[in-house]
Amino acid sequence: MNILIVSNYFCPSTTIAAYRIEAFAKYLKEAGHDITVVTEWDEENHIKWHGCDVYYVKNRIAQREYLEKCRNLHKKWTLKRMANAILSRALLDPSILSWNHWAYKKIVELFKHKHFDVVLSSYPFLASHLLALKLRKNGYKFYWIADMRDEMSKFYFGPPFYRRRIRSYEHEILDSADVTVSVSAHLIKDFKATCDNGRFLEVKNGYDYDEIHDVTFQPQFTMSYIGNLYKNLITPYNLFKAFHELMEERKIPSDSKIKIVGNTYIKLNVPDSIKDNVIQIDRVSHSEAIRMSTETDVLVVIHQTGRKGVYTGKVFDYLATNKPILALCDPNDVIAELLNETKTGFTVDNDDIEGIKRSILKCYSIWKNKEVLPRDWEKIKQYKRKNQINILADYLAAHKDEVESKKA
Repeated sequence: MNILIVSNYFCPSTTIAAYRIEAFAKYLKEAGHDITVVTEWDEENHIKWHGCDVYYVKNRIAQREYLEKCRNLHKKWTLKRMANAILSRALLDPSILSWNHWAYKKIVELFKHKHFDVVLSSYPFLASHLLALKLRKNGYKFYWIADMRDEMSKFYFGPPFYRRRIRSYEHEILDSADVTVSVSAHLIKDFKATCDNGRFLEVKNGYDYDEIHDVTFQPQFTMSYIGNLYKNLITPYNLFKAFHELMEERKIPSDSKIKIVGNTYIKLNVPDSIKDNVIQIDRVSHSEAIRMSTETDVLVVIHQTGRKGVYTGKVFDYLATNKPILALCDPNDVIAELLNETKTGFTVDNDDIEGIKRSILKCYSIWKNKEVLPRDWEKIKQYKRKNQINILADYLAAHKDEVESKKA
């Protein structure tokens, strides 16, 4: 099949959202499909990537990677950033104006030379889905896969009236798409409750590196959090408190370490009592982050309370490292289920300081005794990105006649 993928994020973007879309392109191509990608970048270009045709369409106001770089470097406001901020508040997703017009023209041009059997549009956010919806409304015939990934309207950070506006878009996308893809059965249940379309498919995120079976232990007991932290949403302060109390009680060594790798969004207030124990490292590439995840004794996940059914991407990156995972999150949600299923770590409520202390002590005991968790490697391998994308490839093969009928 000829498949067109429309996404604002794709290689060489280093945003975590890009890796999911790259996996769709790469592994659907390996499954025998012809793949074309239309994505956003700071200059127009056409390249071959893993055998896929990738067309970069310039965002003429402010490309997302540029904005990310400005935030990370704490740069002063520019006209581009101010324009983007205004559009964000007016349109919810500024790419609807600044990118969609030119991306639509590129897609129409591509349709003149090749008929696409399938269009896959992807979250994050509205722009790519609205492009697919516009194509459908303007008479283009194709089978539409809407990759909603996480929830949209239910957990939007803005005011309630923004959520209402997003919900109206969300309903139209869900009702118009031929199949909606999301990362968990819990989110799919929520989506089903808001639309008349009953066709959904669960395709989780995953890891994309070789499983690591050799285990090394650090000279000092070391825990690591790799990724961004977010003010009032994802913070390590309860971890710091539990860590401090355990050292005061002399239950873990005084030279134990916590590494925070890649945090760029908030300045951490590290308690004086553990300042020498907390090591902050600048942002690194994704491949370097995977390598660094083997140079620790515990990998920490912190997930915001109330965001049910959502996995943080790093939990999949951690699965095959052969290191214990300590997840500070809802013990009754999907991350806990994943760790229990794969036997890869421990889950404790982020508000339960005593529970965090007990979990740290479990991890410390594993380090002290040079033990290795009895991971279920067969379950873990289900979460290779290739195996997850093959769920969609198998779906398309099973519904080939239905896809063909959409061209009529």
